[in-house]
Amino acid sequence: WQLRDLGTAIVVVLGLLIGLSSLRANKKLRVAFLLLLVAYLGVMNADMLSSAQFVGWAQYGIPWRSAGGLFLLTVAALLVPIATSRNLYCSHLCPHGALQQLVKGRFGRQFVISKYLARALRVMPFGLLAVCTFVAVTDAAFSLVDLEPFDAWVYAVAGWPTLAIAGVGVVASLFVPMAYCRYGCPVGALLRFLAHSGQWSRRDTAASALVLVAVLLSLGD
Repeated sequence: WQLRDLGTAIVVVLGLLIGLSSLRANKKLRVAFLLLLVAYLGVMNADMLSSAQFVGWAQYGIPWRSAGGLFLLTVAALLVPIATSRNLYCSHLCPHGALQQLVKGRFGRQFVISKYLARALRVMPFGLLAVCTFVAVTDAAFSLVDLEPFDAWVYAVAGWPTLAIAGVGVVASLFVPMAYCRYGCPVGALLRFLAHSGQWSRRDTAASALVLVAVLLSLGD
């Protein structure tokens, strides 16, 4: 482990302590921790989950020597919703989500999205998950990083699609709270599958459909 991995581990533990206790109601502590997420996990380390990461690890294995902290972050993100039915990563550990929380409502005026439009927009993350499933199973020559904003945190090597998605998502969050998280993030959609309510829902139907797609693609390969 490198020093950066130890730092990521400490931030993960702090996020779990705050998110799973009454400390999450402390507004000053909450803002300070959001700033820490943006500055350390985001700007310094660029440690955050992405569909490109999941597909890469599934196809080529986990780079243990260089991703110790990111692996711990991934384990926490996957196990907490299974154990507690709460998606703690999106609310307390994701730097991109933290940035959206910090900017929301800054202009005062907020756009109200109709329930019909909101319902249509919520389909988008699941559509992106379907694309990720196709790429993962078929090994199609398509860069998944272009579907997400997370590589924009390493702006020196980020492509313009990633930068555009990041910029539009953050600006949209000024007027529609957590716009990207709610209507564009495939990772958030994946983690919400794990935060089960105990009853069958449309989310479970969508997850089952993705599994069926993966099986069919595998049989046809």
